[in-house]
Amino acid sequence: MSLPYEIVCGLEVHVELSTATKMFCRCINDPFHAAEANLHVCPVCLGLPGALPVPNQEAMRRVILLGKALGGTSPELARFDRKHYTYPDLPKGYQITQMQAPFVNGGRIELLDAQGEVESTVRVHHIHLEEDAGKLQHRDGKSLVDLNRAGVPLVEMVLEPDCSSAAQARRVFQEMQQLVRHLGIATADMEKGEMRADVNISIRFTHDGEEVWTPVTEVKNVNSSRAVERAIETEAQRLYDEWLAGGSVRTRKAKITVGWDEDSQSVNMQRAKEGAADYRYLPEPDLPPVRTSGELDPSLMVLPELPNEFRRRFLKDGVESKLVELFLGDPELRGSLERFVGGGIAAGEVAKWLANVPGTAALPTETLAALVAHTSAGTVSLSAVKPFVPELAAYTGELDAWLRERHLLLEHDTLAVAQAITEVFATNPDAVASARAGEARLAGFLVGQVLKRVGKAGIPAKVQEQVREALQS
Repeated sequence: MSLPYEIVCGLEVHVELSTATKMFCRCINDPFHAAEANLHVCPVCLGLPGALPVPNQEAMRRVILLGKALGGTSPELARFDRKHYTYPDLPKGYQITQMQAPFVNGGRIELLDAQGEVESTVRVHHIHLEEDAGKLQHRDGKSLVDLNRAGVPLVEMVLEPDCSSAAQARRVFQEMQQLVRHLGIATADMEKGEMRADVNISIRFTHDGEEVWTPVTEVKNVNSSRAVERAIETEAQRLYDEWLAGGSVRTRKAKITVGWDEDSQSVNMQRAKEGAADYRYLPEPDLPPVRTSGELDPSLMVLPELPNEFRRRFLKDGVESKLVELFLGDPELRGSLERFVGGGIAAGEVAKWLANVPGTAALPTETLAALVAHTSAGTVSLSAVKPFVPELAAYTGELDAWLRERHLLLEHDTLAVAQAITEVFATNPDAVASARAGEARLAGFLVGQVLKRVGKAGIPAKVQEQVREALQS
């Protein structure tokens, strides 16, 4: 259904990096599995007087690697800044972040279609590194703070408002999760809050002959790709309805901040959005600038094959688009695919076996190659052999003998098939006449009837060929 307005949307994607320690101290970076609240804390992440931060080099390496994967550039000198605000889960009263000189500027996210061609591009404005805040827990009328998460390295990717639909924004969010996992820099588990997004939404439309472009709504801390999509759809429609009703969106100038309620599928008002001046940014006095090209080992900055490169390679090799995504999301399965393809088996066949036949990954390459050759030739039925594949992992004997022993090897008996065709044609004269007139469905029916009669004495492809020849005679 066509909408009466155009969506203009930009994402700010936050991802907690899975480093061993926090951003500016040696505390363990594992807030989700901590045995109790406030266990992994120290004077630095508690913001105690006199405690000095030391930046985590691995976290800096990871954010620069991410920028490189997205085609961004890093300045010669990156710098940390202080962002001041008062909230119970921020002990220092300020957050160490980046404002003036982030680790990465620019870049892009390309979304591909099922053929591997670029469908749309979303630009990256910048990527910066900061420390995460703690977490508030509300129960029994009280608010408690857990600072195990305070100081966890948090990368923020600020994207340009290039998304023109909720579905596109959802794909971008999913693509960012795929990329950080592929690079090994984060686990990005949304259910644990390790990845979330602030969604900036406005709409553009024509009203009484004039173009209207509403002020921005920022939906905070949306923590699933589905919620990103629903939040955009819901807030865009709310903005449009409010404009038609003569609401405050007509006079509002500043950005507002709202929360997303997953249960009610609605937004709830929080506050007018602060500007940079409200946060009183200033250069972090306790941390010197970072020389991005000189302080990190170049050998640790080598990119693996990126997701879109993987997609293009295997789509070109005949792997279905949905299976390509399956392998991208499963490193172990992806490793098996690469191993078998490296052994000379066609990628499309390997992908189907790995995705649909349990036990395939444990097979020796030569065994799978022989099975693929059999199923391609029609001498083995994939559905029939499928339950037996796990047995083959440890089998060292001759494959055809194993197949015959289990009555899985099909051998075509031309005479038996010819006899079955004669019998089937004699009992189904109307179907034969219609098949000869060009009705493919009835030709298929006749092939099925012949296969029922001959059982394992007929290879389906060869039976089909004999039936076709009989229909033409």
